[in-house]
This record gives sequence, structure tokens and C-alpha cells, in this order.
Amino acid sequence: MLVEVKVRPNSKDDRIVKINPPQSIEIELRAKPENNQANERLLSFLTKMLKLPKNSLKIIRGHTERKKLIKIDGVDEESFWKIIKEE
Repeated sequence: MLVEVKVRPNSKDDRIVKINPPQSIEIELRAKPENNQANERLLSFLTKMLKLPKNSLKIIRGHTERKKLIKIDGVDEESFWKIIKEE
């Protein structure tokens, strides 16, 4: 599945701040937007929440932008949104 993620780096906590099913979420991250830190933190945050191996997620578009397109393998859309809403 594909999901759009808007990232806000340099925040107090790692957390989901806005959910817009069926296509996007907004996430705050503690990591800085330099040296790929925010991207790594984003993937780590999502894999932990979804209980998936790290290689199940990949940034398809937006490596250097706040808006990213993430490909997620190993979970269907219904399960994904259910997990995201519970967090």
C-alpha cells in the first residue's frame, strides 16, 4: 500500500498529529531534517507502530521534502488505518 506522510521534524515527541484516511497522515518527529535523520526516524517510528520489519517500508518520493510517499508491504489498508487510529 502507499500512504502520503507529512513530516514535521524538530518536534518535542514522535507522534501522529493528523489522520486523513484514506491517503495521508501527519507526523511530528524529534529528529532533525539533516543527514537523513528524519527519514530514518520516520521509518523506525512506523515499523515499530505497525510491528513490521524495517525492510517492509520504503520512501518512494520526497526524500528531501516534508511530504513523502511511503510504500508499506505486509499490511493491508484496513489494518493500517485501524492501527494508526489506535495510536
